Amino acid sequence: MRGLHACGICAVILASLAPFVGCEKPTRPPGVPNNATAVAFSKSGGWAHCWLDTTANVNRCRTYNWRGERLYRFGHEDDDDVFLRYAGTGPVPENELAIDSARTQADYIWLKNGVILLPRNAFDQYKDHIDKLMLEAKRGR
Repeated sequence: MRGLHACGICAVILASLAPFVGCEKPTRPPGVPNNATAVAFSKSGGWAHCWLDTTANVNRCRTYNWRGERLYRFGHEDDDDVFLRYAGTGPVPENELAIDSARTQADYIWLKNGVILLPRNAFDQYKDHIDKLMLEAKRGR
């Protein structure tokens, strides 16, 4: 019986420490879509959400900080949330929009299938950035 009591105490302690060691799933703030993915693009984390707009036949993505506030790219505070493939053409199908939470950044979305989505309103800027990342990865940095 003592062993069960000790196990119960350990479980309570571990559960109370979970938020501090990254074991607990983050709580989605109000205003962030239900199917948004928790991402690690800052110390406090954040959220990313992409979908296929079938009417316009484009991918749309939005990022949010940990408080649920929408993030905009500097100088592009408009509401253009269209994202284009870094390589290739056409929108990514809805069933392939699984976001890689470790590689996604506030300004670009990396999908689990390796596709990278860049904001249309700053495509060239972020394409150059990804080109440099890819070159560094090839060099082994």
